[in-house]
Amino acid sequence: MKYLKIEKARYVGSLKVELTFNDGVVVVIDFGSWIQMNPHPQYNRYLDEKKFKKFYLDDMGNIAWGKNRDLYFDINELHDGGLAA
Repeated sequence: MKYLKIEKARYVGSLKVELTFNDGVVVVIDFGSWIQMNPHPQYNRYLDEKKFKKFYLDDMGNIAWGKNRDLYFDINELHDGGLAA
């Protein structure tokens, strides 16, 4: 495996996303709790479920929100469960 990437991201409710990595690891991340603990105008908009659900996987296999990656997380921290629900 050359590098770690997210192969699949599935919204599971309550601002949580199930991530499947290219090494087979699957974690559920509670991004809503992280946003609430790290308030910032750039992030707070994603507490709105409609906006939150517009996440995408970028060309490097990372999860992000917004046109300019307004909300973006370190893939290793996600993989290791640092933000796990």
